[in-house]
Amino acid sequence: MGKGPVFREHFFQYKWNYLLGAILLSISLLFQLLIPLLLEKFADGIQEGSIEVSFLWELALWFTVVGIGIFIFRSIGRIYIFRMSRMLERDLRKELFQHWEKLPAEYYQKQKIGNLMAHAVNDVNILRQIGMQGVFQMVEAVVLITIAVIMMAATIHFSLTLLVLLPLPGLTYIAYRFRAKIQWQSRKVQEAIGTLTSRVQEFCSGIQIIKTYVQEQEQLNKFTQENDQNVEVNKQLIRSNSLFTSLSQGIVGLSYLVSIVYGSILVMQGSISLGEFVAFNTYLSLLIAPIENIGKVINLLQQGKAADKRIREVLSTEPEIRDEEGVLPIADVKGNLQIRNLSFQYQSSTSFSLKKINLTIPKGTSLAIIGKVGSGKSTLVNLLLRLYNPPKNTIFIDGHDIHSLRLKQLRTSISYVPQDNFLFSSTIKENIAFDPKPYEDILVVQAAKHASVYEDIQEFPSGFETVMGERGLSLSGGQRQRVSIARALIKPSPIVIIDDSLSAVDSKTESFILQTLQNEMKGRTSIIISHRISTIKDADQIIVLDKGEIVERGTHQSLLDHGGIYESMYMQQMTELKMARKMNQPSNERTILMRRRRD
Repeated sequence: MGKGPVFREHFFQYKWNYLLGAILLSISLLFQLLIPLLLEKFADGIQEGSIEVSFLWELALWFTVVGIGIFIFRSIGRIYIFRMSRMLERDLRKELFQHWEKLPAEYYQKQKIGNLMAHAVNDVNILRQIGMQGVFQMVEAVVLITIAVIMMAATIHFSLTLLVLLPLPGLTYIAYRFRAKIQWQSRKVQEAIGTLTSRVQEFCSGIQIIKTYVQEQEQLNKFTQENDQNVEVNKQLIRSNSLFTSLSQGIVGLSYLVSIVYGSILVMQGSISLGEFVAFNTYLSLLIAPIENIGKVINLLQQGKAADKRIREVLSTEPEIRDEEGVLPIADVKGNLQIRNLSFQYQSSTSFSLKKINLTIPKGTSLAIIGKVGSGKSTLVNLLLRLYNPPKNTIFIDGHDIHSLRLKQLRTSISYVPQDNFLFSSTIKENIAFDPKPYEDILVVQAAKHASVYEDIQEFPSGFETVMGERGLSLSGGQRQRVSIARALIKPSPIVIIDDSLSAVDSKTESFILQTLQNEMKGRTSIIISHRISTIKDADQIIVLDKGEIVERGTHQSLLDHGGIYESMYMQQMTELKMARKMNQPSNERTILMRRRRD
């Protein structure tokens, strides 16, 4: 969609469909406007005493034809118009989802999930209502009011019609006075819904922590406060809507009062017949609902403007990370990586996360990155994947600046095991084979074996078809890590990145996985981030990051000989390992002693 209002663009895109629906609805309204004429003949016949049985049969036939005509044309017209609104809902949600996929990770760090859900659910529903009830009721009002007023003024009594219509412009004034207020309150309602949805989502995701820290009451208090706020802003909108509707109905009622009083006088004076009086009031009764609906439509349009503005804000957000113009696909990526004088700073940060990084990782070799928390390890990976945009001419693959590679080709060339081991709430098989390319079952099984998770999967009743809970929480931390590794291993990409993804497995499993990785990653460029030196000691080159800078680099042995940060970390981890072994030793000795005593 372009830069104009969302619904307007949709309306003009499907204008012929809306026109056909409006024509069919208008035909049904013409049938409906025959009812006052039939009642006029019937009332005049009663007044004159000229009604015969044949006339009643003829009248009944006409009412039947009118009823069938209204049913057929109104139903088909309604289907056409309502179908277009459902297409708007479908297209808009799809466009929102596609646009969200293009936005960088930093965008989602600034947004609440509840607000995003409110866009896709509540805001879209409001625009759909405009396409359904809004268009339907507006067509009905315009056609019915125009023709009915002409019939009332031209065929019955002009001054009576003028007096009845005199209060109706007050509807426009009331709509104008309430317009800005209802639009502002509608926006507040949508924001309150987004906040409340975010609270529920956060509660569901953190339920284990909440229970562990006995924070149920505190969470309930926060939810109650936000829930009360949601009710309050809705009450304000309801009060405005109710007052608007009541004033509109009061104006319509005033018109009806004028019709009854002045119309009765005209009948008694003989200016109009009883049949014309009945027909006039029937016309007026047909007008009441459309005139009231005008107010409702105006009200709905104000809510729609607020919803449209929120959706347009999302769609107008330009993705910072996208393919540049004129970028062409290159030949197959081989995996030669080079980083030249890379410095990077997050928009929300006042300091650099990476400073003057220079690296060369030849095809088929391995790089290990180690460092303290916050030293910039994951930032470097995010830049390689272009989840954030690095400065130009700083990161190269096969001699090409990664800005000159299409995003799809870049990310297809990299298998990535993230630190948080995110899994989808689908089957284990679908999580391992998470790739546009389909994989045979034998490859899924093979990847699971290489990641040392095959036996765990076999213990589940449904095996690889086991459906996991949200974010894969039905698995243990180690199982999630190994499924994530299997997902990366099955993908035949020239570059593999493993971001601290062995922390939740025991040393024996870690040793097996590392041995498998060495075999699987032969000929593939690999980057491994870890806090365990045992995980990275066999890498071709190792770098130590500290405060965003490379402070040490070399092989495992050369770094130990250097006697710097790496050697200090190694000695600390070895000391911790020895202490852990000593803590287990007394338990083993006591077991041996008890056995000897029994013997």
